[in-house]
Amino acid sequence: IAKSLLAGDWIDYAFIERYSEGFEEFIADIKATSWATIETRSGVSRREIDDVAVIYAASQATVFAWGMGMTHHLHGVSNVEYLANLALLRGMIGRRGAGLLPLRGHSNVQGIGTIGVKPVLPDDVFAALEAHCGVPLPRKPGWDTMAAMQAAAAGNVDAAVLLGGNLFAANPNTEWASAALDQINFRVALTTTLNQSHIVGVAGESIVLPVAARDEETQATTQESMFNYVRLSDGQILRHPGVRSEVAILVDIAQRLLPDSPIDFGAFAEHQKIREAIAATIPGMAELADIDIAKREFHIAQRVMHEPNFNTACGKAHFRVRPLPEHRESRAYRLTTVRTEGQFNSIIYEEHDSYRRTDTRWAVLMGRADIDKLGTQPGQRVTLRSTHGVMAAVKVFEHDLPAGNVMAYYPEANCLTGTDVDPRSQTPAFKHTAIDILPVES
Repeated sequence: IAKSLLAGDWIDYAFIERYSEGFEEFIADIKATSWATIETRSGVSRREIDDVAVIYAASQATVFAWGMGMTHHLHGVSNVEYLANLALLRGMIGRRGAGLLPLRGHSNVQGIGTIGVKPVLPDDVFAALEAHCGVPLPRKPGWDTMAAMQAAAAGNVDAAVLLGGNLFAANPNTEWASAALDQINFRVALTTTLNQSHIVGVAGESIVLPVAARDEETQATTQESMFNYVRLSDGQILRHPGVRSEVAILVDIAQRLLPDSPIDFGAFAEHQKIREAIAATIPGMAELADIDIAKREFHIAQRVMHEPNFNTACGKAHFRVRPLPEHRESRAYRLTTVRTEGQFNSIIYEEHDSYRRTDTRWAVLMGRADIDKLGTQPGQRVTLRSTHGVMAAVKVFEHDLPAGNVMAYYPEANCLTGTDVDPRSQTPAFKHTAIDILPVES
């Protein structure tokens, strides 16, 4: 698209000159990349790309929104960087009605990143936490999800406390994930909903502690929307007697494991104390300190850019130049995993998919050309095979997909995906797995 914009001279040179760096290197790389390479590697024709560029060129305000389809690749970070490059080309960052919008889902995902549970914690947050708690914090890198699973597979995890989630289904390579979890001798899972990780990979001792959901908490909690609004949730709904707050359990564990800690973990049994700590240490969250009094939602500061003020050392945005991903097609088809309308994360509520009109999750969705090439028909069964596993006798459904590209459902298709990750985000490539498709013998 950038190459089309350049050809049509649909570039905001004034914005680029004033607010960015690295434009010359980026354009040089775009010019050096031929249309033949772009069409072959993307599987999209120049005509279609030009059509999109014309629409973008005519737009006065464009928002670039994306979900996991952009990030679940071995080059997911580069994908996002190139969306930012595309926005910069026409000055679509730092103004009203335009910009970059990562859709990160519900509050568990969005909010936990906001308060610092992410691969790289900024130095200013480190300093604020140390000042607020009165303790020095270690700077040694911790484990992201895949690193923790790899450590477990190597027998280097003696015990684990799992806070919600489905660690089995959320990881690629089903057989490997189960074996890795089996290596943990003692696990405690705090959860609102039973899932596969409570019954799979439990060769060691496994304890499941039911905890109160957000709307069952006896104290007010907060949640963050995908659009960066923080809201108060009063809770107080009683569904099951005797279910404890996750916070209360964690406070008890902390006090018993670290009785002489300089941090008063007992104080955090009061949710208001947690909110005060977040407000004092996390940029943009100051209003959280009195949200239970104000009873008013707020938007996290510095999340919306209405002016082109970039938080870089030079105050300008940077165009990024990355090489095209290595072209490694060892098998005939490229598989992407998707969810159905009737599921929430890894929890399945319905076998059928209202979006794609399938009646089973043990399925593969293919374009008409690939169905014909394979010599099969919708409703018949085929076997999917990758380097990592096999899905036998899955039902074929016709779907509008480019030739060579197929879809299957997550987490069922995890058995086909590998454990390689984007080196920068550590995210597995759920959206791109090389597979073969074999007809099932009748």
